[in-house]
Amino acid sequence: MMVSALLSGVTAVAFGLLYQVSGWTLVIGGLIGSSSWGLALLLSRIPGSGFLGDFVGALVVGGLSEIAAYFRQQPALVFVVPAIIAFVPGDLVYQSMVSFLKDHFLQGLQSGLSALLAAGAISIGLALATAVIRPLIRRSGAK
Repeated sequence: MMVSALLSGVTAVAFGLLYQVSGWTLVIGGLIGSSSWGLALLLSRIPGSGFLGDFVGALVVGGLSEIAAYFRQQPALVFVVPAIIAFVPGDLVYQSMVSFLKDHFLQGLQSGLSALLAAGAISIGLALATAVIRPLIRRSGAK
């Protein structure tokens, strides 16, 4: 689990480099990606948790990115985009496509629906974090 969290941080740093993020912003984005992925993995081990790990992980990415954006005086997306990449359910979408191509329609629908639910959990987590954290930062004396 620790190796996976570390590799998630490396992935966030790599995508940050791809989007030309540099310096401490890159390091902070990697730490946000690593910590949120580690928490998501921990929560996904709870039986019956469903997409709780994706939701909480995205919530942590959104919240920490808003806080980092305030302190670094940069847009939150600079931190969100590289950190959230590890959560994208690309494997589920790929499995769904392959299942449809092999005429396994029920399996394809199941994988596609799982990808859709994971993407929904991620988007709700990011939106909720932004809706809650940004006004709190502004109310506490920020710009």
